[in-house]
Amino acid sequence: MIVLLRHGQTEFNVAGRLQGQLDSPLTEIGRAQALRMGDRLAQLAAGRRVAIHASPLTRAFDTARIVADRIPGSPEPLVDPGFKEISFGAWDGLTQPEIDARWPGLRAQVPRHHWFFHGPNGETLDMLMARIAPALARVAADPAELRVIVSHGIAGWVIRMAHTGQTPEDTILPGLQQDSLQHLTPDRRVILL
Repeated sequence: MIVLLRHGQTEFNVAGRLQGQLDSPLTEIGRAQALRMGDRLAQLAAGRRVAIHASPLTRAFDTARIVADRIPGSPEPLVDPGFKEISFGAWDGLTQPEIDARWPGLRAQVPRHHWFFHGPNGETLDMLMARIAPALARVAADPAELRVIVSHGIAGWVIRMAHTGQTPEDTILPGLQQDSLQHLTPDRRVILL
């Protein structure tokens, strides 16, 4: 069983800033979200061997550690750089109004839910898929019975695309709230737990 979750709320989330590959610490709400997800996963993990694969970015790895601490017998989370959030390039750390002020009209020129793949010096959808697909394959090959991926909002969206084989238009965005668990089923579906 593979379960996908997003890191808990961060200070940048509260401020409306794009985090990309910058670090922003978890808020108290974010830590509470991680505790709740850990408690829910502990129920799923009963009697199962567990592996937790996490993005190396602090907000995701801290969430993974909190989750692991709630699951009896869970090993230390494994770091996988393939699950890092998208790099927004020059947009990392900015708000959407700041982006619009510095690059007027740019976001309006691309389809909805695609603008974040157009940051100057940022990652494209193809670049993000190229690093996420092998990371997802590594998790699928892990012999643990419960495999948990702790990632990010846009990266989580692309993880779901890689798993289901759907296009960006067919994959619901954002779809990965900070306190939700999503089961990536063997038949290539995604089910909210």
